Amino acid sequence: MIKAMSKVKSIGWTSIVMIALVIAMGLGTESCKSTGKMSKKDRKAAIALAKQQLQPIISGTSTLSLPDQEKLVNEIINKKLNDPTVNDMVIQAQQAIKKAYAEKDKLHQQKVDAARAQLLDMLLNKDGKSAIELQNELNAIKSQNLGDNEISDLIVKVQAKIDGMKNKPSLPIKTQIENAFQGIADAAKAGNLTETDNIIKNTLQYFTDPDAPVLIIIYRQGSTVDYDKPTTIQHYLNFCKDQKKSLNSVDAIQQDASGKIKELDLIKK
Repeated sequence: MIKAMSKVKSIGWTSIVMIALVIAMGLGTESCKSTGKMSKKDRKAAIALAKQQLQPIISGTSTLSLPDQEKLVNEIINKKLNDPTVNDMVIQAQQAIKKAYAEKDKLHQQKVDAARAQLLDMLLNKDGKSAIELQNELNAIKSQNLGDNEISDLIVKVQAKIDGMKNKPSLPIKTQIENAFQGIADAAKAGNLTETDNIIKNTLQYFTDPDAPVLIIIYRQGSTVDYDKPTTIQHYLNFCKDQKKSLNSVDAIQQDASGKIKELDLIKK
């Protein structure tokens, strides 16, 4: 009887110990999950994925935005993979992102500087561009959305200038051409060859072609008209430049369907 009782007690304690071990193992597994530890298989897969994600950032081929690249690197860091290769790649990725930000800032500053120079030129409008030409240039600058206060102020000033040009009554074409002749002569006389050449360039835009004929009337009495040797608008504008004088006024203008001048008659003043 005593032996039987001893056997029962022995079996009972053995079962209790086994149950306790099973519970302990289960708790250990849950503890491992709750603390974020990974199995060797999961860690190996996470390391491989981290390397795959970091490589495009390091090489500069990532399609992610820079903020998203930063976010991804931080997520990899927080996994605490403790892999030497991944750790080294994380450092390289951080350096690549820093360099990319610096390049982005440099490019942005270059765009700001170029826009500032262009806007200042537009305010002076030394080239004598039309309101439409200036507006097209201004719209291109606006579309860049540079986010610079000085650029924004200049845009407002240039827009005001353009609006003023649009609201200003345009001079008759005859007056514009004669003003151009005088402008070329005055600029050449002042020794400002750059302005002279710009006026010539802009004046040619009124004509169908630089070789558009120019006829100069030297005598007219009733129906009798004598002309000087025919020339072209290109040659005549250069003549005004060389002589530093505007010797003729516009007598007649022939235009094509688009309004371009195809022939010009001048008469001595």
